[in-house]
Amino acid sequence: MLTKPKNKHMKGGVPALKIISIQLSLQVRLVAMLTISQVIKCFKNPHNQKIEKLKKRYQELDELSNVAVMIGDAAAYRSLQSEMREVFFDYLTAVVVDSIYHLVPHVLIIWLISLVVPVISIPIINCQINIFAAYLIAYVTFYVGKAMITSIKSKLESKLDLRGLTASENKIT
Repeated sequence: MLTKPKNKHMKGGVPALKIISIQLSLQVRLVAMLTISQVIKCFKNPHNQKIEKLKKRYQELDELSNVAVMIGDAAAYRSLQSEMREVFFDYLTAVVVDSIYHLVPHVLIIWLISLVVPVISIPIINCQINIFAAYLIAYVTFYVGKAMITSIKSKLESKLDLRGLTASENKIT
């Protein structure tokens, strides 16, 4: 049999203030997780929002330029083309800066490795390779291998789909 709470501030035997404090604690944790996630995204790709905004603006100007051509407004077309050039060069600048941000960690890694091991010896061919060349070969090999695995995986999945099977049934991931 259920008993009634002893005072009006209790819900089913648990103080109402305790429930509210637990809810607030969970909300604070959720907000903290979201802000940490946004900070990580910013560090991972800081110029992504600006690049996307400039790309959309360029597409809008291109559409407006096409409309100006269709209605025959030469002055509007010239004005839109000059603004498109400005947006395009801002876009190129943002892409170059973003590329530099992607390059900097690799340069730091190479520098730190070169402080410890400036040259790598390959005993099979009796040769020594600079750490920069070794890092570059490893980097390219990683991405070529990743592309090959993705290609092979997609071909296998298409063959399985032809036989009426799906990748999830065969545990291919």
